[in-house]
Amino acid sequence: MARLLVVGTGAVGGYFGGCLSRGGHEVTFVARGPNLAALQYSGLHVTGAMGSFSLSGLDAVERPSGTYDLALLCVKTYDLADASGLVRADVVVTLQNGVDAPSDARSVLGDVVLGGSTGIVADLPEPGHVHVTSNYAWIRFGEVDGSGVTERVRTADGVLNVLGIHSITVPDARVSLWEKMSLMCAMAGLTTLHQRPMGELLGDPAMRVVFEEIVGECYAVARALGVPLPDDFVDQRMRYASGIDPMAMSSMSRDFARGRNIELETFNGAMVRMGAETGVAVPRNGEVYEGIKAARS
Repeated sequence: MARLLVVGTGAVGGYFGGCLSRGGHEVTFVARGPNLAALQYSGLHVTGAMGSFSLSGLDAVERPSGTYDLALLCVKTYDLADASGLVRADVVVTLQNGVDAPSDARSVLGDVVLGGSTGIVADLPEPGHVHVTSNYAWIRFGEVDGSGVTERVRTADGVLNVLGIHSITVPDARVSLWEKMSLMCAMAGLTTLHQRPMGELLGDPAMRVVFEEIVGECYAVARALGVPLPDDFVDQRMRYASGIDPMAMSSMSRDFARGRNIELETFNGAMVRMGAETGVAVPRNGEVYEGIKAARS
């Protein structure tokens, strides 16, 4: 049994933390507001495609104390700086979108940070209730310097590999981070800007071209930054995108429709910034970025 900390108990943190608690680990859930109150008094309830279960008597707090064996940072990217200050752990795995999260977390926490990404489609329909619509829930993580699957990565894998979580170790976290970044710049950006699901976007020949061009711009920037992506990276990502549920909308598109804060700067905004820094043209990302900003004003 390991002592674990989940920082950001929303849909993603709630699901993974719930699975880890059910798997026998001692889990502290960090939350706030109505969600914290629900976790403290009613427990956590998970429903959906990955199965249903409920947990009561949770250790749910607003500010944790002590040191943990492993921490999962599950907050949105725009809350990462504040959340990192709450953590004291031997190993920290970032699960934010985008590619800057590991370096941002390391600026606060040091080299205890591993870079991670996650695949799950889940929502928080009410406080304390996580509903999962995907039939998968994976965490892919590793060292951010490409130093291979180290002993601490293997140890973390042993902790995370419980019922309901597909734990995947990688030799270079940068590759998996850019795999998700490229897909999300296209998927999150276009589903948000056009408020159309993936099937409609990829089924429209003109929109499919735009989707692929966004992925291609991400690939070019990553290669300029020295990330060892394969030559067929864009084709791989497009094949993956074609397998996504045609009715899928990104979480950013849902947050946008609800008037909530969105991760635009994490995705297309970051690509515009990195394109300028590397001298790589990213016109499609720029169009999406400016289009969403205009739609919000």
